[in-house]
Amino acid sequence: MRRWLNAAAASAQFVSERPGLWLPGALAWVASVGWIPLLVAVAHRPSDAELTFLGARIVTSGAWPWNAVLIGVLATAVVVVAFALVAVANAALLGLVEGRPTTVGTAGRLLGIALIAAIPGTIILVVLLAVTASVAPGAFNAPEDRGGPVLRTIIGVAPVIAGLAVAIVLGAAFAAVAARTHGIRMAGRRLALVGGAGWAQVVLGTLVHAAFLFLAALLLGVLWAPIGVELGLSGGIDIAAALLLVGFVAIWLCLVLAGGALHAWSAATWSRLLADPPLMPQQRT
Repeated sequence: MRRWLNAAAASAQFVSERPGLWLPGALAWVASVGWIPLLVAVAHRPSDAELTFLGARIVTSGAWPWNAVLIGVLATAVVVVAFALVAVANAALLGLVEGRPTTVGTAGRLLGIALIAAIPGTIILVVLLAVTASVAPGAFNAPEDRGGPVLRTIIGVAPVIAGLAVAIVLGAAFAAVAARTHGIRMAGRRLALVGGAGWAQVVLGTLVHAAFLFLAALLLGVLWAPIGVELGLSGGIDIAAALLLVGFVAIWLCLVLAGGALHAWSAATWSRLLADPPLMPQQRT
């Protein structure tokens, strides 16, 4: 634990003194999880009736099941593009943190590692979609109104959601270790050699990211509330709403940079924990 605390503290100081790390970190942050607070704050939350109508419309459409296939293909394309952006950003971070050359080959290697690490999560996601498809009709057609159909559906698939979350966290940790080792096969052994410090980074690093996501979503939600009211009342953007919107965008960009610094801190901490010798090139004297 002490080793992780020392590495985390040194990495925090290292990242705070190098704002150039924040931009590639921000790209990785936005392309991975940084979009979630903005979506939670701004997006319209569909009602149970809207969700029921949407599902019925997809299933009863004459294009079924090809419309569902098209949705899956488009979603897969978006995810692959996001993985590619994260790989490019992480390649740049590795170059800046460890003094490695940042090349297209490095980004391609990181993309391949990330896609391989995502295989267990992808399998569980498919299982989640299948279980949701079987649970949701009963939840939406149930006569009782206890908790609502969405909550009943979530409760029904909660174990699968928990498994997906664990797979995502472990997959991200495997990708981070494999990116800093010679070959994917050595990643598990390298993480075992790091010991408790590596698992502390997996658990505590995930908790730090989750806490920042929650606070960012809470802040953006509070800031968007009056803007949403203004837009709903006037149906357009007046001067007051425009000023509020400018402030909202400015704060969101600041949160993106903060998330980028957090991602860079995580990358630097992994590099310190896995480095042999344990000091990065920029820190040697």
